[in-house]
Amino acid sequence: VLINRIWQRVFGDGLVRTPEDFGLQGEQPTHPELLDWLAVELHDSNWDLKHMLRLMVTSRTFKQGSSHRAGLDDPENRLFARGPGHRLDAEVIRDIGLWSGNLLDPHMGGEGVKPYQPAGMWSALMHPASNTKKYVQDSGERLYRRSLYVYWKRTSPHPMMTLFDAPNRESSCVRRSRTNTSLQSLGLLNETQRIEMARKLAERLLREAPTDPARLDLLYTLLASRPPDAREREACARLLTIMRERYAGSEEDAAALLSTGDAPRDPALSTTELAAWTQVAVTVLASDVAISLY
Repeated sequence: VLINRIWQRVFGDGLVRTPEDFGLQGEQPTHPELLDWLAVELHDSNWDLKHMLRLMVTSRTFKQGSSHRAGLDDPENRLFARGPGHRLDAEVIRDIGLWSGNLLDPHMGGEGVKPYQPAGMWSALMHPASNTKKYVQDSGERLYRRSLYVYWKRTSPHPMMTLFDAPNRESSCVRRSRTNTSLQSLGLLNETQRIEMARKLAERLLREAPTDPARLDLLYTLLASRPPDAREREACARLLTIMRERYAGSEEDAAALLSTGDAPRDPALSTTELAAWTQVAVTVLASDVAISLY
């Protein structure tokens, strides 16, 4: 059961496609001998989860491309004839964005934290005797703790977590649903912390790379572990040109964009240039490059 959940975490689907039911009512494993071998390997390695994860992500199966193979009728990839292709979990999407902009606080342990959230959400669902009637946003490094530590109110979870199918924790959940909605796009492009992530990522690009092509290379290397292809490079370059023209004619709009979030901005960087690269960064952060494994 445990090794099937680890496989599901890496590949998107388990060897047993019903991880919530290993009994007679559930599905049979697609590769029973592999499942048995992995379970024995986990036991013999003294339950070393890092060892098992390393085995999976360095395997030829994981390293395959995720595009469909011609001449093979396997839409659900039950044969694992192609690599995994699925959207990342809500917590991972947030943490990748924080990490890329050098915002992620690596401190481990401690109480739950309260990042940015729209006002009034808790008030609308409060109980008269509740001690959490009012959401009090944290400040400083607590805003950038890993998503594992985000405070969870069962009747009103963090909206960005709910938006990306994080369970409500009112019952056990071993397999999350994965939806695709226009509201997710709105959140990725407009939510306060997403803009702040993009702003700090843009600052990193401007400081660490001297030219536009080098900055695009760094952006994609951070988010996708590869340089951009020709189509991506052209689209980003075109967007950058449009944004430079827009903010060159309206520094007030640029300043408004760069005031989003509590993290201080680098005053040494050009307002117009930083705003333009922020728009490029938030667009790439909202694309499949940053939110999907494929």
